[in-house]
Amino acid sequence: MKYLFALLFTTQCIASIGQVVLSEMQSSNSFTIADNMGEFDDWIEIHNPTADSLEIGGLILKDQLDTWSIPTGDPSTFIPPNGYFLLWADDQEDQGIFHTNFKLASGGEFLGLYESDGITVIDSITLPALSPDNSYVRCNTGWLQTSDPTPLAENNCTANLTENKSFEDLFSIKTINDKQLEINVVNHIEEQRTLSIYSIDGKEVIQKPLNGKKTTLDLTHLDSKVYILSISTSISTYSKKIVLP
Repeated sequence: MKYLFALLFTTQCIASIGQVVLSEMQSSNSFTIADNMGEFDDWIEIHNPTADSLEIGGLILKDQLDTWSIPTGDPSTFIPPNGYFLLWADDQEDQGIFHTNFKLASGGEFLGLYESDGITVIDSITLPALSPDNSYVRCNTGWLQTSDPTPLAENNCTANLTENKSFEDLFSIKTINDKQLEINVVNHIEEQRTLSIYSIDGKEVIQKPLNGKKTTLDLTHLDSKVYILSISTSISTYSKKIVLP
């Protein structure tokens, strides 16, 4: 009977882990919040929206290149009901157990939270390019970009927000002649537009104004195949992963 109780308890805990969510993140932190070393680094916030304490030790974070496991055995990885937990995405694991082995690409990238098997997805997003000290927050209406970050606190979903419309709502892209990329504006936008292309480690390799309804880029000088294409206006940023032939 004791064994059965322990088995049921363990099963319930494992099931409840999936109830935590990615809540907020910042890929260009200049002065929002400092880590335990006094440095202003990228951060990822995990939220427990339930009425029970949930353990996140052993869960796995993945970006487009790296995999990192949240350490186990520390009592702070039990997030209280409606609580928040902060991880430093700074590629400086020597600075503490809650510092990951990767950074968040300022040009945008994939981020996923997984069960300890590294396969079962708990939550995932595609992070857009963010302006310095803006953050990406989860709200009832979806993910939004804000200039009013709230690390370790309830997200502010009413002030200084830009709704995250999909890239496909406004633009279309296609590859022509191997490494020629064509970008079309499918819905008119009044604001000035800037196009940037970032490598998956966050390095900007191209930046230029996006004028007119059609723009063609020559990418023959690029060595890799995977990049993040980002189009910024005065009020928002739209990002999409591109894979070259």
